[in-house]
Amino acid sequence: MASAIAIAPRGAGGPMRALVERLAGSGIEVAIVDDIGSAVELARDTPGAPPCVLLDLRDLGAGSDVEDVRAATEAIRRVTEALPRVQPVAITGAANAALIVACMRAGAGDVIDLQLEGTAHARAVVERARARQAARDGDARQAHELRGLIEELLRDLIRTERRSLDLEGKLAAVERASSGEIALPAETRGPAILLVEADRALADELAEQLERAGVTTYAFTSGEDALREVEKTIGVGMFDLALVAAQLPGLDGLTTVQELRARRGELPVFLVTAVQDAELAARAADLGVVGFVAKPLPDVAEVVARLAQLTHDALARDRERFYLQRIKTRHERVLARYRSLPREP
Repeated sequence: MASAIAIAPRGAGGPMRALVERLAGSGIEVAIVDDIGSAVELARDTPGAPPCVLLDLRDLGAGSDVEDVRAATEAIRRVTEALPRVQPVAITGAANAALIVACMRAGAGDVIDLQLEGTAHARAVVERARARQAARDGDARQAHELRGLIEELLRDLIRTERRSLDLEGKLAAVERASSGEIALPAETRGPAILLVEADRALADELAEQLERAGVTTYAFTSGEDALREVEKTIGVGMFDLALVAAQLPGLDGLTTVQELRARRGELPVFLVTAVQDAELAARAADLGVVGFVAKPLPDVAEVVARLAQLTHDALARDRERFYLQRIKTRHERVLARYRSLPREP
């Protein structure tokens, strides 16, 4: 396996061939390719640290020093973009100070002038480049391993925290039950829905079927009653979704939605309406209503199944946010250290 790759657009003849032969004589095998794509394939197949890349810059320009510098720096940038773990060694036939500085600024690791420098110097440059890239590769591997260890630690912390928080929630629920409180936080209760529907028969039917589906249902026939009970006994955080009729006695449905979302801005709300009205739809969208249920209900069982699924999903999202916030709070220093780790190239 070659320990260096020479990119020689002019081919393998002339001074480049002589350099490769001199390096081979000193124990450094060099594979010669004529384009960057071939160099990328060879580097990808090389195990461990990437090989040193020798980039032949001769005759890249169009005759002036300025154009030579521009062409050289562009060629180096193309190599470093294609091989981000490599700092190529620029090969020139008549290097000047401006060209050397430009090459180094563009990302080259060193420069070899074929007219001035002998085998010993060329070998030393290649070995320095290989050592430098091996060190960078080692650092990258170490960072990758460290990131893996910390990710596993965080996964363990999350699992431990969730068990701890679940136990805390169960203990808190027992304490609340023994003291006569009925409210349970989102992380310890089951899915729940707030139903506001003026048609008592429909409200009772929906509530009964939702309860059978495992969804706690707080049903009311007016917006005033619903808001009052939310404030006094239920709690704004005790349900995951609201189903509100647009047509209600007294406080109308949109005003009820507005009051609910004023208390809990992220609450998903569905509007039940028998009227297909563009103005109503626009006002509902402005209030954050996420969907509509048309009256009369075409299939109560299907509507209940959909509402139950949406309520379970909303509760799951709330629980996930709760867990992550608690874990972030408890382990902010660990998370900050994790975020500060260097990214893999």
